Formats: sequence, structure tokens, C-alpha cells
Amino acid sequence: MVTTAPPERRSRHWIQEKVAKLDPYKDYELIYRLTNTFGLSDFVNNLVYALTFPNFVVTPQGAEVVWRKDGGKVRGKGSNRVEQTENNNMLWWYYGPSNVKTQKAVDRLNSLHEYWEKQYPGNFSGNTDFVYTAAFSAVLMHRLRLRLGLSGISEKEQIASHLFWQGMCKLFKKAGPDGKVNVDLHDFPESFDGCIKYCEDFENLPKEGTEQGHLIAVGIYEQFAFRYFPPMLRWFGYAMPVALSLPTTLATHKVKPVNPVLKAFIVWLVGTMFWITSFFPDPKVSYVEEMEGRTREEKIAREKSLSAMDRNFAPYFAGKHGNDWAGMTCPYHQAMSKGLDAPSTKYGAAPAW
Repeated sequence: MVTTAPPERRSRHWIQEKVAKLDPYKDYELIYRLTNTFGLSDFVNNLVYALTFPNFVVTPQGAEVVWRKDGGKVRGKGSNRVEQTENNNMLWWYYGPSNVKTQKAVDRLNSLHEYWEKQYPGNFSGNTDFVYTAAFSAVLMHRLRLRLGLSGISEKEQIASHLFWQGMCKLFKKAGPDGKVNVDLHDFPESFDGCIKYCEDFENLPKEGTEQGHLIAVGIYEQFAFRYFPPMLRWFGYAMPVALSLPTTLATHKVKPVNPVLKAFIVWLVGTMFWITSFFPDPKVSYVEEMEGRTREEKIAREKSLSAMDRNFAPYFAGKHGNDWAGMTCPYHQAMSKGLDAPSTKYGAAPAW
């Protein structure tokens, strides 16, 4: 008689119980997976994307390669860009830097950067741009929780997060003098606290900002609002990521801060949402496993839905922000009036979920 093992029984808060038994110096990839890929949703992922990406385009070289001349995917395929970024990030977070799936995914991204390095020579050669992105990612949720009035992540999670992104940083390459994106990065901080200091030092450097950076930031905030809020409430959807963004990033991009009273309400609201969910039972499967489990029909339907949303968003954004900041004297604003016949939206392959 063949017997099968009974299914594993898990407590309501099995994730923290498991993390408590792990060694952050040896099991940092598993700790990172458990604490970063469970309990997610499209809404949360899109909000975190809106709080993250504008920080990476505060330099002229970063903004230029993303907005280019006509807005790229930020304008033409905003929700699709979120999906592509989300898919890549989820794969990294779930499998970790030691896994061949992550390594191949980063190799594809390095190849994509090499393609754009040929179009914008020198824009992918800055060591700080890459290291800041990795350091920012390591401390993202810790700093966000503190801004929401919550406790930061535990010391064990801090150690694991630092080691995880230290490993990821070794996979990314910058461009050399020959335009090949094959040069190792250096000077990644030696500790979690070092990552915080690295980020704060970079964020507090004086930066002038660019029209392209402004349009990227506003486009990302507007995409979040357009996707998740009805027309009458899009002002509030736009205010959410702005209220939770770094003041230095808003200042660089010349984005008007949210009214202090509204900001306090949004911080309280989102913080309360995070706090309430901590009492919910831990999910049994990760967000990555949910994505991988979608049927072919579900994947096609999702792609069609995102494409339809992007087709409606592009003219909405152009109509609302075509005259912002530099107005029609700016070539990047002028380009928005020409439609999306041939946008520079090459982005690269992402995991086929």
C-alpha cells in the first residue's frame, strides 16, 4: 500500500517563525525570498515601483536613456514597463544572485544596457549610478516603513538584505571605454548601515534636474493613479506616491510636494494598511509562484488588459502635461503632441510568465 505524506501544516505566521531559525550569513537568499516575495499584489508592486524608479533618474544620464526623445515606455507603455520591471525584480528576489535564472536575467539586462550605451555613449559608465540603485534596493523597505511610522526591518533581515544586494551588485556591469558593458562595479557598502549612508550622501548632493527627469517622475506617478483610481479620484492616486517619495527626489525633478495635511493623511493611511496586514495569516505561496501558475489564457488576457490601458494612458498624459514646466519650448514636451507612431520603447526580454 502506497502512502503519501500529509501536507505541511503551517501556522498563521509561519514566515517569521521560519526566518527566526535561519542564519542570515548563510541563508540570506532564503530570508530575502521569504520576507520580500509573499503577500504582494499588483497595487503594492506598482506603488513601490512609483516610489523607487524616479530616484534612479535624478542624474542627466539616467533620465536621458529612459525618456529619450519621445518618452520611451514611460509614456508609451507605462503599465507594461511596470510589469516588465516587476517580473525581473520578482525573479531576482525569489531565486537570489546565486541562481542561474537570476544570473541569466541580469545578463539580459546588461545586454540591453549595452544596446542603449551605443545610442547614448557614456551613460552607462557611472559606477555610482549602479551602486546607488543596489544600495537603495537593499534599504528600500526599511526606510519606507520608518517613513510610515512603523518599525524598520529586523537586524537579521538587514544583514540578509545587505548580503543579498551585495551579491546582486556583483552581477551587474557598467560600460567601459569601448562601449562594452562588461566592467565590474566597485565600492558597494560593507554593511546595511553603510547602504543607508551611501544613499543619503548621494541623495543630498546638489542636482539641477532635467526636463526628462521631471517627465519620467510625473509620468510614473500619473500611471499609478490612472491604473488604480477612477477619474474623480486620480488626484488622490497621484498624491499617494508623491507624499511617500523622498523630498530630495521631488526637488530635483521639480515635482510640487503634497499639501502637508494630505501628506500626513496618506502616510497614516498607508501605514495603517501595512500594520493591519501584519495580523493576516501569512500567504502559503509567493507572488512569483502565483505568476508562474497562470494559464496561457490568463497571461494573454493580462497582456491585452495592460496594452489597452497603455493606449488610453498615453494621450491622457500628453493632454494633461504637454505644457508642464518648460511648456512647448521644450522638445520633449513637443514630442508628446506627435503621438506614438514610433516611440523608442525597446525594453528587452523579461521572464515569460
